[in-house]
Amino acid sequence: MPVTSISCLFALTLFTLTGSFTQSAFAQVGEYCQFEKEAIAHKDKLRMAAFQENNKSENSDKISAMKEYQALVTQHNQALNTCRQKSWLKTQGIWLRLYPCDLQSGKLEEVMDRIVNRGYNQVFVEVISNGTILLPMTANTTAWNSLVQSEKYKNADLLKLAIDKGRERGLKVHAWLFTMNVGIGYGQGFERNGISRQTVARQQALARNGNGDSTISIIENLGKNPNGEVPTKNQLFIDPYNYQAQSDLYLAAYEVAKRKPDGVAFDYVRYKRGAGAASVVSNVRYLWIYGHASLAALRDRAENFQGRELINRFLKQGYVTPTDLQAVKKLYPEESEPLWQGRRPTGKSISDKSPAIAYWQNELWRLVVGHAFIGVTHYLGIVSKPVLQQGIPASVAFFSDGNQPVGDGFDSRMQPWHLFPITYEWRPMAYAICGKPECIVAQIRRVFQYAPEGAEISPILLGQWNESFRDRPSLELQMQAIHQEFAAINSISHFSFGWQTRELAFSRSRQFCKL
Repeated sequence: MPVTSISCLFALTLFTLTGSFTQSAFAQVGEYCQFEKEAIAHKDKLRMAAFQENNKSENSDKISAMKEYQALVTQHNQALNTCRQKSWLKTQGIWLRLYPCDLQSGKLEEVMDRIVNRGYNQVFVEVISNGTILLPMTANTTAWNSLVQSEKYKNADLLKLAIDKGRERGLKVHAWLFTMNVGIGYGQGFERNGISRQTVARQQALARNGNGDSTISIIENLGKNPNGEVPTKNQLFIDPYNYQAQSDLYLAAYEVAKRKPDGVAFDYVRYKRGAGAASVVSNVRYLWIYGHASLAALRDRAENFQGRELINRFLKQGYVTPTDLQAVKKLYPEESEPLWQGRRPTGKSISDKSPAIAYWQNELWRLVVGHAFIGVTHYLGIVSKPVLQQGIPASVAFFSDGNQPVGDGFDSRMQPWHLFPITYEWRPMAYAICGKPECIVAQIRRVFQYAPEGAEISPILLGQWNESFRDRPSLELQMQAIHQEFAAINSISHFSFGWQTRELAFSRSRQFCKL
């Protein structure tokens, strides 16, 4: 028998016979329910023994190691659950991207073990990443290519496996689904019948601004990970009013719901943020509402011909002038003033000196901002139906400052989270940077100020355990500050597993590995 097998059997025997070691195998430290180093090391050894490649003569050793490993996984599951019940923080989540090599023997188990070791009892598994989807090749009828492109693993359902492996360890496994950001892989490649996914309908499904640009050319700075990378190169946003875009993500959500995750988190429920000065928009031509479907829906908000004509001129020019008002009146003299949804008539003709042109500018701006907002909420309502109809909990990740006016303009993300219903759990991304927890707490406080009564609020944080990083306090300090300010919060998650310092090398090895 090889030396490695002997050492593994000795470790198993020691674990079985020594009561003191059994205790440390599932003990936790502190209020965040993290396992001790000895317990982690012991579980790692058992897992390696259970999944190592053995000769046939050593199968009995492998079976024995597997039983011991599974027993310890169960013990850690129970210990984590007990610890969380006693803690103010009932749910501690982590956001996770999977890679094809996670299908290797024992690798997905290692990922989930590492998550449990840190005291997490919830994980958000990314479903659409880099324009690919976490569905098996043989069961993928969506607008995205499957993440795993190996003939050997064409039937492998990595999402379902992640759900099963996570639950074995006491994790609530949520599917993390991008909504309006569909990735540059959207509509690329071919269907299983050989027909191209790149159709005219999908070209028209893309969000566009007044210059006809799609979002692929815009760089968005979301914040850097520990390696200083800004992961914005693969973003492609859709027109939320477009039927093709709605049906494509509806199908993806339907496939996710079939796998019965513990929840589905909808992310990128917004438009793309512009770069630099363009992060604030004050002109309609910079809004992403110039897709065919969005323009049609906006024009249909007019309630008379004067209203429709004035909307068209505003969309084309970015403003209207007194000359435009006179031209509109001349075109449709039988109508007293332009009307559209949400506008109260003044009772005065536009040929009157009052109201002034600034009034019409403001009314039109309010109309297009409201139109952009409604597109986001309407799209969310459609694509989340398969999830909610199955009784699966749904949540929405959002920026607390993404829905507000800035100076004379508006935050270009146009994220109307204040209009989200309490049907969804609210997950504000509290990513503020000021070197202290106060600015992070302030972002969450703003959510409470605008949230409807009964909304369940579970913040998402960036940072590192045990250390400050890039002017962000440690995760512990952030969570303690939140707990002191908001006693009602008992659920927090961290973005992301791959960005945590101690997981960087491990995540890199998984990312660049080849099946």
